[in-house]
Amino acid sequence: MNRFSRLFALLAMGVLAGCGKPEFSDAEKKTIASLALSALPPPKTDTTNRFADVPAAAALGATLFFDVGMSGDGKVSCSTCHKIDRQFQDDLPQAVGVGRTNRRTMPLAGVAHDPFFFWDGRRDSLWAQALAPLENPLEQAGNRAAYAHYIKARFGERYERIFGPLPDLSTVPANASPLGSDAEKAAWSTMTEAQAEGVNRVFANIGKAIAAFERSIAPPQTRFDRFAAALATGIQLPQGDDAFSPEEILGLKLFIGKANCVTCHTGARFTDGSFH
Repeated sequence: MNRFSRLFALLAMGVLAGCGKPEFSDAEKKTIASLALSALPPPKTDTTNRFADVPAAAALGATLFFDVGMSGDGKVSCSTCHKIDRQFQDDLPQAVGVGRTNRRTMPLAGVAHDPFFFWDGRRDSLWAQALAPLENPLEQAGNRAAYAHYIKARFGERYERIFGPLPDLSTVPANASPLGSDAEKAAWSTMTEAQAEGVNRVFANIGKAIAAFERSIAPPQTRFDRFAAALATGIQLPQGDDAFSPEEILGLKLFIGKANCVTCHTGARFTDGSFH
């Protein structure tokens, strides 16, 4: 153990008192409690999506989220990158869908609390965010006309019970989009205004269904949450794997104190939801 490590260990031991219980001031305990999941309020109402909290919409959204048919090659779904066992991200430095993107997959746990979406905040509603990967050539690489046809063929009854009648798609091209390939754009330009409006409505509702599902994805409880709950109630602190080491306790005191980490990493999701 080098000199720095010995000094750090001594400092860490110094934050423990009595029978091994950490000493925190009342102000520190209050701050720690504010960081626990128990302090997370319910998501705000999404005024842009009246289906956001409709169970049937969320159920359809979950189906679409895991459906590889929602891609141009029939091999990629939202869950390809947003993996259920990794807080709905993939641990990769760059997301890989149909192709490799230039950004890391963002986790979805607690996404209903976000004010902006994507790393650069270029979408301000969850349902609008959900649509972008569907037509991105590196992510799911589909097009909105194809998705509308797919919904009608596979989920027509479920869709109509939630959103109302599907439009007549009998004369809509199989593949068309205002944002797609040259061929898809050309096909889109041949469509009537009514056809385009109908496809856009179905496409928007796909996003609203997926967003309704994503709103239900809550952050899981962690060791920190159990520690914070025990500290707040004064009961015995977690033992075994859930116990905080002296170094972790010192780190926590620095996090909420002199290091000022909590200035930005605040609240039950450890973020202020802002750009810096």
